[in-house]
Amino acid sequence: MLRFDLNWARSNIGRKVNLHLKDGSVIVNVLITNASRSIHESSVLYYTIPPRNKVGKVNLREIDWVERLDTHLLVTSGVA
Repeated sequence: MLRFDLNWARSNIGRKVNLHLKDGSVIVNVLITNASRSIHESSVLYYTIPPRNKVGKVNLREIDWVERLDTHLLVTSGVA
């Protein structure tokens, strides 16, 4: 099973993803902004939710898997 570590998180900074957590919840359409490790806590992934620019963080141990979003598929075409 793939384990998400700090190197993985740092390589995905600037990408839009859906974060699937181990408890079964999903954090949808977030932009990964930073990943760091502090002395007192384990590795943390920082993200923003684009429409409201709300900042959040999640511990890397809580992530089960990540679904990358293709930005080309998110563009909608105007219908006349």
